[in-house]
Order: sequence, then structure tokens, then C-alpha cells
Amino acid sequence: MVLSHQSILAQKNDSMNTMYNSLLIERTETEAWRSLLDAAPDSLRKVNGMKYMAIGGGTAINFQKNPIPLFNRVIGLGLSEPLTQQVIDSVKNFYTHDEKYLIHFSSPMKPSNPDALLKQNGFYIAGAWERIVRDNKPLYGDGDTIEVRQVDSSLVESWVKFLIDTYGFDFYWWPRAFAFRQGWKHYVALRDGKILACRSFFTTKNKTIFSGVEAPVPGVMTSNHAPDFAIWKRAISDGLKEGATLFVADIELPDKEKNKEAYEGFKQLGFAIAYTRYHYRLNK
Repeated sequence: MVLSHQSILAQKNDSMNTMYNSLLIERTETEAWRSLLDAAPDSLRKVNGMKYMAIGGGTAINFQKNPIPLFNRVIGLGLSEPLTQQVIDSVKNFYTHDEKYLIHFSSPMKPSNPDALLKQNGFYIAGAWERIVRDNKPLYGDGDTIEVRQVDSSLVESWVKFLIDTYGFDFYWWPRAFAFRQGWKHYVALRDGKILACRSFFTTKNKTIFSGVEAPVPGVMTSNHAPDFAIWKRAISDGLKEGATLFVADIELPDKEKNKEAYEGFKQLGFAIAYTRYHYRLNK
């Protein structure tokens, strides 16, 4: 069940309040993206027209020469300050190269009807992700036969190759640039020495953790969630040992009935749905 803004505010437990603090959740991802973009080599920035800007309390990411929505989106609008026409105009003025960009919309945004303002400006819903979060309660569960290893110098080339081959992007030097960047950890799931999946985790100064840079994307690129869940178990265990207070991620193929494998797997890992993030697009 997707929690309403009112039910989130009604939480009495301090841990749960932290867990459903939408501003903290979105800023955890924003910090991860800024770290990724800051790590990119200058040559990659120039080739792709990479940049980002703070707009309306959120962060707009722009790859001018790579117009896919994954790299052209606005995160965190309507949380630290209301979404207004001026903010939307600033977003439109930021994307000037026909990028297929999107704005993430979720129920905690303010004012009370920001989706109406988006629609008035020609935006339409083009998909959604479930924003899932986990607090620092202990991790329970049986071990897994899949081997999980943190990427170190002996694994970095294999990890980069697997990541690039899975997505097909010509970004070879980018993951190398943030492989050992402060705040980042990367894990691979292996069977018989062969990489099955990988996932990255960024820890903020506040000990909140955002996970992304996963391959293959569970539910979207593969129906096998086991390698990804094995990575999650290891990463959560490591994060809790280091004092993590919040884990943030997405289910990228939502199910209205909440009965897909991803929902049950993340529930077993201690996650809950904070809200649904709708993707609003302007250009079809």
C-alpha cells in the first residue's frame, strides 16, 4: 500500500519518521547523482553535454547529447519549497536540446495539487517507480548460495565490463572514475566465478544510503531477482555495521496489486513503500 502524505506525518516512532522523511529520501539520491556526475571525466562530460543544476529545491540532471530520460530528469521538486509556475519555467529553460526529460512526482510534494500544475504545463504521466525505504532494524534471513563480493582492485575491470556490456552504453571511463570514489561501494553477485548481477551504494554524510547503478535491472531487464537480493543482503549487513540509518531504492516495474516477486523480496529484506514516484514527461 502506498502511504499518503497524511499517514506519513502521523508516524509516532522516530525511526519511522526518519524512514518516511521524503526530503531526506530524495536528497539521499540527489547526493548520489551529484557524486556520480562530479566523478565523470571531462571528456565524457563534453561528449554528452553533461551538467546538473539546483532548481526549486531539487536537482535537474541533463545529458544534452544523450536525450534518454534516465539521464535527463528532475529529482526532489516540491519538497523543501513548493512547486510553482516559476520553478516549472526554470526546468523548461534548463532543457533546451530536445531531451526526453522527466520530472519525478510523488504525494509528499507541495502544494497539495502539484500534479495539476504539471498537467496544465503539458506534462503527462509516462510511467512510475515505487520508492522503497528501509530503516536500521536488524537484518534476518537465511544465507544464500550465490557468492557476493565487494568490488576491489581485482574485480574492478570485470565489474566495469559487465556493467557496460549489460547496458550497451559507451561509458567505460565513467564507472572507473567512481569505482573507489568516497562514499561509494559496489558489489557483484557471482556463481562459479561468473558475474550475474551488480549494484552500487552511496552513503551520505548523514549515513543514509542510496542504491542504483544496478545491472541487470530486476523486473525490467531480468526476471531473476535472486542475485540482486543476495547483493542487498550483503550490502544491508555491511551498512548496518557502519551505522546506516536509512536505505533508499526503487522498484522500477511497479505492480498495482503489489504481488510481484520484487515486493515480497524487498519486504523480506525489511523495506516498505514510502510513496510512488510518477514520471511526468513534457515531450512525447
